[in-house]
Amino acid sequence: MSRKRKIIETKFWQIRLVLTGVLLVVFLLTFFLGGGLSFFNGITSIKSFSKLPFEIHFIDVGLGDSIFIRLPDNKTMLVDCGPNEEKNHVVSYLTQLFTYENISSIDYLVLTHQDDDHVGKATDILKKFQVNCVYRPKILSSDEEIKVGNPMGYEVSSTKTYNEVITAVYSEPNCEIRYSEKGIKIFDNDYSVEFLSPSEDRYSAFNNYSPLILVTYNARKFLLTGDAQSVAENEVIRNEGDKLKADVLKVAHHGSSTSTSAKFLEYVTPQYAIISASLDNKFNFPKQDVLARLETVGAKVLTTGKMGSIVMSVDAKNQIVFADEEKLVKIDIPVLVVCTGMTLIIIWGLKTPKKKNE
Repeated sequence: MSRKRKIIETKFWQIRLVLTGVLLVVFLLTFFLGGGLSFFNGITSIKSFSKLPFEIHFIDVGLGDSIFIRLPDNKTMLVDCGPNEEKNHVVSYLTQLFTYENISSIDYLVLTHQDDDHVGKATDILKKFQVNCVYRPKILSSDEEIKVGNPMGYEVSSTKTYNEVITAVYSEPNCEIRYSEKGIKIFDNDYSVEFLSPSEDRYSAFNNYSPLILVTYNARKFLLTGDAQSVAENEVIRNEGDKLKADVLKVAHHGSSTSTSAKFLEYVTPQYAIISASLDNKFNFPKQDVLARLETVGAKVLTTGKMGSIVMSVDAKNQIVFADEEKLVKIDIPVLVVCTGMTLIIIWGLKTPKKKNE
């Protein structure tokens, strides 16, 4: 082999190494800066809302609940964390949103009750983000009862997920832990977050531990309900009926017939009703009788199953507005791996170019 030929092959080999290095760096940066595997499931980028003081995200988590709120003083609240299923990536959604909007922590995490479809991802949330305060139901985990006792005689849940969540809550550094109860109020000059329930320490159904939370910004009201059933609704009607009028209602229990009674809706009369439920779910949520009751009061029904994550704010004219959604590029792991592998094969499969006289 001639000396010139050796030089050409050496340079071509070096070019291959450089291209391989660049490709792997791009792959790793995309993968890790995006939050690992969960990055490649897409998120809604809210460009039009980044300069507004308030926003509320009803995150699409399938059949479950997760609601993120950015308040005007830059405090943040997450109400529930969605189910513990790989396809529902609350952590990824928040990771990218926090990076985009320069958010560093979750000030208030509300765990409405112990059901997996509401607290399933809470352990991952607590590991990923600094959480400064947790509002939890007056439901002990079985492990917690063994360790600290149960002097107040609270209900106990023995589910594996709830045990893990409560353990993670106690392990969170610099985190205040409080029980959800009627009368809690978080507020500043132009907003308030008020817990209208629960007012009792024990309920026969775990769903009724879900606090009804009224979020108010510039006189616009958003009522969050967890999985509260008619028992809890009637309790709030008796105690706080004059406060229930709201512009936006997060429909309780994914549109189950156990909630959202006609009497309750007479007090709330929402303009918008948000239902967090996947399409064709095994419970057939939302139920037709609930939809009929919402139609009777003139509420516009929006479901995450049809629309994906629903993001709202209040503009300078004090009107409720929806995000101008722009989907980021969606790439799944198999596609990324295949594309990277094919590119490497092409790079290393190319033969050293030859001159015509060779």
